[in-house]
Amino acid sequence: MIIGSVFGQRDKGKGEQKFDKRLLCPFENGMGREPKEAFTWDPPDKKVIMISKADTAIRSCIDAKVLSINPTEDGRFEIVIYYKDYYFWYFGIKKALVNVNQVIKAGQVLGTYTFGQEMEFRMFKDEEPVDPREFLECRVNEEKKE
Repeated sequence: MIIGSVFGQRDKGKGEQKFDKRLLCPFENGMGREPKEAFTWDPPDKKVIMISKADTAIRSCIDAKVLSINPTEDGRFEIVIYYKDYYFWYFGIKKALVNVNQVIKAGQVLGTYTFGQEMEFRMFKDEEPVDPREFLECRVNEEKKE
């Protein structure tokens, strides 16, 4: 995972701030689902798996700045954007359509998604994982636990 290498690449703001924004859904017509893992994490892994029933654009969830764009082992990309002390990590992008240090608006296209793939979405406050489901303005299906 390359995300650890991006923390600390920008100047940290002063003072503690509560995140009080809603996050635009990364897919215009997609939805999120709980990760289906062969094992469980303790503490639980704070991510959402985004899926769409068609090829689509992946959008910025918030006004932000592009911090990093990295190719992955499977030929796709990960893009990390940040807003104040919050980082948003998109993993599984087919083609990146933004540049590092580019200032972006909520809803602006970051890259493309191919039907049949999964796009992993994570949120961090500095280096601490945050559950993005609390802030996302899209449907996240939670599987029933028995």
